[in-house]
Amino acid sequence: MSNPNIRSGEGSFYQLGMAFDLSSDEIYYAVSLVFNQLNAVGGSNVSNYAWNTNYLGIQNELNYILFQDYDSFKVKTKLGCATSTIIKGEQFINNVLYDISKNEEFKGILLQPNIGIDFHYAINSGIEFSLGYEFSKAFNVSNTSAEKLSFTNNQIHLGLHFPLY
Repeated sequence: MSNPNIRSGEGSFYQLGMAFDLSSDEIYYAVSLVFNQLNAVGGSNVSNYAWNTNYLGIQNELNYILFQDYDSFKVKTKLGCATSTIIKGEQFINNVLYDISKNEEFKGILLQPNIGIDFHYAINSGIEFSLGYEFSKAFNVSNTSAEKLSFTNNQIHLGLHFPLY
């Protein structure tokens, strides 16, 4: 059951990885190290609270090129899954800080399936700029407590891509 007094917070997402061609030029596999902040805020007439969390993990994804203008532009979809764990977590209740990184609801393994679309533009033969959107839902698969958390995540991506010859 969701809490109507909680709403999404803002956070950052950083990804560093490599992509590998599969059997064709249209499909490739990417693996990357990801840093993700999954945050929320809430409150009532008598209390204010916020959660700020940092997760570190590995993301695997398959990418498919939907459209490619051979000069400079391509559109690709992606389907993937990240596994991560909390490296820092703080909860603020009425300006009092609590460390939540050891709480059962937050620690352990977070599984985060995702789907997205990216638009790539080749600046030159060695550098591509990308702009994209990704939707994901994260679940703590190792949480055995009665309190179950999930995170719905909407991300706008800006990226630079370059080959490692």
